[in-house]
Amino acid sequence: MHTRNVNVKTAAQESSRKMGEEQNPVSVAREWVAQATSLKAGVTVTLSDASRYGDVQVEIRTNGTLNWRAWSFEPDFLFELKRNLQYVQL
Repeated sequence: MHTRNVNVKTAAQESSRKMGEEQNPVSVAREWVAQATSLKAGVTVTLSDASRYGDVQVEIRTNGTLNWRAWSFEPDFLFELKRNLQYVQL
């Protein structure tokens, strides 16, 4: 079994910073969610307030059922967000 020591206090903050080297995923997510105005019937897209590390969580639901959820520090967050937003738009 492989183990890795992780500094829990800074892990999320560091991962957000690394992902944001080219583009800030939180800013991009806010912009994309704001632009997603023509959604299919029953679809809601919510963006959480920023965490204490500056990350946000996006949820896509259809008639209250969760379709997709992710945090901005997760790998491929922007790619997956864009793909999932495309599925729920008209």
